[in-house]
Amino acid sequence: MMGRFKRLFSVTGNDAAEGIAEDRPVGVRRLAAVRDTPILPLAGIEPEYCSYLLGVNSPLDVPLNGFETQVLAGVEGLLASEEAVCDALPRLPDVLPKLMKALRDERASWEEIAQVVGQDALLVAEVLRLANSPCFRVAAKITCLEQVVMQLGLVGLREVVITVSLKPIMKLEGGHYYQHVGRKIWPQALSAAVACRSLAQSLGGSRFEAYVAGLVHNVGMVLVVQTLQALSQGTEAPRSIQFRKRIQQSAKRLSCLVARQWELPAGSVAALQDQVEPTAGLVSSLGRILQHATHLSMLQSLVREGRVEDISPYLLSLPDSERRAGERALSEIEAHALGFE
Repeated sequence: MMGRFKRLFSVTGNDAAEGIAEDRPVGVRRLAAVRDTPILPLAGIEPEYCSYLLGVNSPLDVPLNGFETQVLAGVEGLLASEEAVCDALPRLPDVLPKLMKALRDERASWEEIAQVVGQDALLVAEVLRLANSPCFRVAAKITCLEQVVMQLGLVGLREVVITVSLKPIMKLEGGHYYQHVGRKIWPQALSAAVACRSLAQSLGGSRFEAYVAGLVHNVGMVLVVQTLQALSQGTEAPRSIQFRKRIQQSAKRLSCLVARQWELPAGSVAALQDQVEPTAGLVSSLGRILQHATHLSMLQSLVREGRVEDISPYLLSLPDSERRAGERALSEIEAHALGFE
């Protein structure tokens, strides 16, 4: 996979002749602004990704079918009732409310976080396993929470802990829609979180709030998949462009609603809200980071699946500083990819 991105980012002989410097991380080089290269908005990747996610190769410009109407009604019912959303989501670990409180508090010490994590032996084991995975790339094997802090810092510990806490909720298994749609949600959430972290470091912003926003930006799609699975008789399929557009927006609204219920950091919730309805038409800096990160993670998924061959038209649509940050974020996603399962 890394080889594929190396080819996509590689510098041609003409580029070298023009003096384009290779000042990017390994596998990521400066994109050549070739005169005849089309420029496509990065946000334009979202409809294509949603089609891929739903397993629809070519959505049709046709009226909603009965199945689509039922699914949309079910999702609207969730949006109208916070209790329904709570009941629909998988059960949160008992320790999570205390953990969320500690993670929200930037003044909380690693000992305070470790004390909460230590109440659940399985949580501790999963934290150590993830900390040692390629997703975080530690220098030496970690065997205790103190070593997590020593190698990854307090922010790194917070990232590992919240990732482990949310994985059981967002990694779906089961029937047809769980297998073909649900399995794609968790890897994309992780890649978006890594991209958010990278962009926050490049462009400025709270690394942890950005990471959390990326991690939960598609939790609403978990509820969509559950609705699809519950209403399916095994033969129906969403096929219309209208359904795709409406379900994309509804999933974003659900993600924002869930984030508020979980009392995630205020900056993370605001960034998620920006994806639904920018305040006065404006997007906050963290909201823009989340927007770019989710689209970059979608782009990476489509490249991996062979549905996108050339990423340059999308990255060339960004201002120089954001494009360079985007290249670094894609490189980070690739470097961490083995830890996304």
